Amino acid sequence: MPRNSFEKFIIEIRTNEHNHKRQRAHLHIYIHGEEVASMFLDGELRDGYLKSKDYKKVAEYVRQNADRYQMMWDEFQDSAY
Repeated sequence: MPRNSFEKFIIEIRTNEHNHKRQRAHLHIYIHGEEVASMFLDGELRDGYLKSKDYKKVAEYVRQNADRYQMMWDEFQDSAY
């Protein structure tokens, strides 16, 4: 699974082996190795919780990289898993 990290955050796009087929594109957010939330590519939280200052940083990063994450999501949805 591709992981991108910046500051204390790790952002991961999961492949469809994790039953994400036909779901709206989203990614999983980890802080210090613990999954704390998942987020849609428009910066809206899907589930979980982030402190306000962390949410703003992560949401901005996700929006700036949304095209790249969408391409990865689409590629994984077409995989054989």
